[in-house]
Amino acid sequence: MGIRSVQVRAVAVLAVASVALAACGADDAGKSDAGTGQALTIAAPGVLSSLDSERYQGFISIDLLPNTAGTLVRFKKPEAGATKLQTPDQIEPELAESWTLDDGGRKMSFTLREAKSQFGNPITSQDVKWSVDRMVNSTGVPIAKILMGVGGWDTANPITVTDDKKFTINVAKPNAVSVSILSTFFMTIYDSVEAKKHATADDPYAYKWLGENTATFGAYQVRSFDPGKEVRLTANENYFRGKPKVTDVVVRAVPDTSNRLQLAQSGQVDVATAMTFDQLSSLEESDQARLERVLYPNIDVLVPNLKAKPFDDKRVREAISYAVDRKAIVDSAYQGYSVPSNDFIHDDFGAPAASQPFAQNLDRAKQLLAEAGLPNGFPMELAYNAANVGAHSEQVAVLLRSQLARVGIQVKLNNVASGADFDTAKREGKLQSWLATSTPLVPDPAYYLQVFYSTGGLTNLQNYSSPTLDDLSRRILETQPGPDRNALIKQVNDFLVGDMPAIPLVDSQKYYVFKKGVTGFVSRSQGHVNYYDISGS
Repeated sequence: MGIRSVQVRAVAVLAVASVALAACGADDAGKSDAGTGQALTIAAPGVLSSLDSERYQGFISIDLLPNTAGTLVRFKKPEAGATKLQTPDQIEPELAESWTLDDGGRKMSFTLREAKSQFGNPITSQDVKWSVDRMVNSTGVPIAKILMGVGGWDTANPITVTDDKKFTINVAKPNAVSVSILSTFFMTIYDSVEAKKHATADDPYAYKWLGENTATFGAYQVRSFDPGKEVRLTANENYFRGKPKVTDVVVRAVPDTSNRLQLAQSGQVDVATAMTFDQLSSLEESDQARLERVLYPNIDVLVPNLKAKPFDDKRVREAISYAVDRKAIVDSAYQGYSVPSNDFIHDDFGAPAASQPFAQNLDRAKQLLAEAGLPNGFPMELAYNAANVGAHSEQVAVLLRSQLARVGIQVKLNNVASGADFDTAKREGKLQSWLATSTPLVPDPAYYLQVFYSTGGLTNLQNYSSPTLDDLSRRILETQPGPDRNALIKQVNDFLVGDMPAIPLVDSQKYYVFKKGVTGFVSRSQGHVNYYDISGS
């Protein structure tokens, strides 16, 4: 029997929850979801419009695609209750049986294990080459190619095939994440034999077909897919690690957060994601559900456009930081389910803290504004968008407006309803300041610094450029985990606190809601539920 069977405690809750599931086509779920093992039902805020690993769609991609992806390596399974993210040296083989680093790390030589796709085709080096070529020639946002660049790969000649089971990844500038980037679902290895059957002259890499189907060597495969509404997965019986306890997974879009809350409270779903912080509080006393925190280094940040005055003056940015009461923001907008940022590096990294952590000091804020020629403060506009930070973004913006007013800064709030318009305005430099969340796709400080603060970084939209930061970031990237790397991270942390290219606010924390009796969850490095780990009573 599946692990969804429960008795609902309240008729009113059942009525609303049933409407929510029925809207997603759940009337026959109990009849058809279960396979020979256990089944898992997940209520999510949305479902992917494409299953292709190159069509990144934010957290809904992060939550699902690592379960269908087959990657060459993976981070080792952490201990239950782990409080720190894994480091790049905690990597183990997945589809690769083994690898060696030769020529000073410039040659990463892999040997594939015996593994088969869902279609029964054995993995070969040609599958890897086809998949890597697909990444390099991406027609979408080329995140995999960007990861290769961060990993120092030779993207002009990334792979050399030796035989059916052996190949070499060519690395121009070896560094600490050259191997570990291969663990992300963006680096999925596809069954090229099957995928090529669905390729055309206009679509040589089968984007259309792979947007609606899976052809991987991972633990799960798609059984049915209704873009934007529902995806059903079933276990890949050929997965080399063996059959999981949960053989069938149904992920349904339940956009309304109150409906997801009621489904979680009543036990009608096994997992609910993307709950608001006030809803998490209401679930604490539930006898049907429990909360599990996911390690994931998101920092919610006030980002100033450094080309817009007066934010080009470091003293103004420092003044804003000193004016902010981060604990009050956490206690109110986050309901205590996050922690105030102490510096620029998220606590989940387990990295050394800055020498001078952030603290509110209104007198110091006023002094800095006076030194900057703004003794009476100044007006500023703060933009935000709920889809980019979360439903709590408006409350954060209102709190900031109140806090900054105490030092004379008059904040005008700009709620940009459209996420697309918000992103466009940021990239075109039309916003004076905005709220953002940093979501590093590789859980490593070097990647985080490269993307968010290095000159020309993918999401360095505040136009920050510092030779010192660029040099430290590069050195961290090139240094393997250990005392020397930690010393560099502390150095860059201290530098950023002094230079203040943005104003970190909250080390945001991510939670899932599990039905009691669903066990086995551990927080893996990509910030998702690994269905293969899960078991139910």
